[in-house]
This record gives sequence, structure tokens and C-alpha cells, in this order.
Amino acid sequence: MKITDGLFVIDGTNANVYVFKIGNKVFQVDSALKGQFGKIRSFYESNSLKPDVVLITHAHPDHIGELPKTVNLYSPKVYAHGLDLNVIRGEAKLPSKSFLTSVFSAFYRVAPVKGAEDTAKLTNEVTVIETPGHTPGSVSYMIELNGEKFIFVGDAAFEKDGGLYVNRRFSLDYFVAEASLKRIESLMPITVLPGHGKPVKLV
Repeated sequence: MKITDGLFVIDGTNANVYVFKIGNKVFQVDSALKGQFGKIRSFYESNSLKPDVVLITHAHPDHIGELPKTVNLYSPKVYAHGLDLNVIRGEAKLPSKSFLTSVFSAFYRVAPVKGAEDTAKLTNEVTVIETPGHTPGSVSYMIELNGEKFIFVGDAAFEKDGGLYVNRRFSLDYFVAEASLKRIESLMPITVLPGHGKPVKLV
């Protein structure tokens, strides 16, 4: 689905997968739950595109599930915050205070992506904003497109009935996550693109 010129959300994935274009470079944000790669591939085939860069907001399996297949087929550069990077590389497990999160992560175990790099190495096309709390390395990515600001927040903010909130059940540190949400809201005017739910325009 088109959000604005050069910015899309791939239809039908469990967690939102966004695609945007800056210049000749195609960026993908997150990579869906394992088993949903067909939707990602179909989007690229129908739009004659392929991702040059994949930006990961955090290392929960519904956001990195199809990262290995995306990397194997398209060979994009992959970036994530250093505190979640070892999880993506298969060198560590993500800490969890929730039994449900632990079971979910075990059931949807994701193959490691060894070549993923730290967001500190990203170029200036995208602004990285640390928004921890949901996971230690939760980050958001801010861009300017068509004269407007957009921010991809992963699960640092969930959308419900046109508003934003922190999901306490799945946040490692709820109070840190609340502070991150305030940081996001302080960036208005901006359109927030959450990992779950619809875009929220803050004015």
C-alpha cells in the first residue's frame, strides 16, 4: 500500500514492513515474521524493485523473521543497533522478562545474519534515534520525504484508534519505553510509522 510518493507498506505481514526510496537507493524497514517472505518478494517483483538496505528496528522474531531470505535473495546491507546486533548475528539471545516472548522467540527461531552491521555506520540519508525499552537496542529511523518527516519506530510505539501507546506486556523495560515514546512525540510535526497498526500523524 502506498503511503506517499516513494513510501510503501507491504500488505499482509504480521509486523509492518516498510519500503522507501531516497535517490536511487531502496530501503526496507524490518522483515516480517518467518513464513511471510512471499509477500515481501511479491512486492518487489510487482514494483520492479529490490532492497539495497534493510533497517532493523529491533530483534524480535516478527521483525527479523524473513531477514535471512531477504539477504540471500537480494544481498542488501543490513543495519541494527549494537545492543540487538548480536542477536541478529546469532551470537546471543535477546533478554526477556516475559515467558510469552521467550516461547515466541524459541518457536520462531531465526537463522543468523552474520553480515549485519551497527547503525553507527549508516550514512546521513537516515537519522537514527535511540528508542530503547521494548528491547535494549530498539531504534527508530527518521527520514524527510516530499517535504515531510516520517519516523519508523518498530515496537517503540503501537497504534490503536489513531493514538500511540507502549505495549507493557512485550517491553523489557516499560518505564524506559515510555520515555522513548515521549522522545518520539517530541519530534512533531511528524508521521509515525509503527510496527503494528496504522500511520499516526502528529501535528
